[in-house]
Amino acid sequence: MSDAFQGLTLDIVRRELAQLVAMADTAERPKPDVINPPGHGMAGHEWRVVQGVSLPGVRPPLWVVRTVDDPEARDSVYVAQPDPYVTYDWEPQLDFTAMNPLDARRLAVALLAAADRAEHLSAGVPRMQDRRR
Repeated sequence: MSDAFQGLTLDIVRRELAQLVAMADTAERPKPDVINPPGHGMAGHEWRVVQGVSLPGVRPPLWVVRTVDDPEARDSVYVAQPDPYVTYDWEPQLDFTAMNPLDARRLAVALLAAADRAEHLSAGVPRMQDRRR
C-alpha cells in the first residue's frame, strides 16, 4: 500500500464520497421528485431533500420545496422545513413559507456558500476569502 493510503479508514472514504455526491448534486439543477397533479392542494412541482443526518429512531428530516401552478400562488417558491425532533406523518404537518423567487435564489446561494466554507473548515483547508486583511 502506498503512503498516500496510510491511515485511510472506511469512514473517511464514506465522508469523502458523501461530499463528492453533495457537490455533484449542486452542479446541475435537479428534476422535481414529484409533480402534484391538478386537484392536489398544491398542484405543481415538488423537490424533496432528505437530510443525511438524523437522530436514532427518528426519520431523517425532509425539506420540501414547491412551485404551484395556481395563478394566484404561482409567483412564489414554497419551502417547508420540518422539525427533526418530532416523529410524524410528515406531509400533513408541513408548514410552508412562501418566498419570492429572488429571496429563494439568495437563500440557495447562501446555503451553497455556507456549505463550501463548512467543508473547508472541517478539512482544515483555509480559503483565500476567509483571510483577515
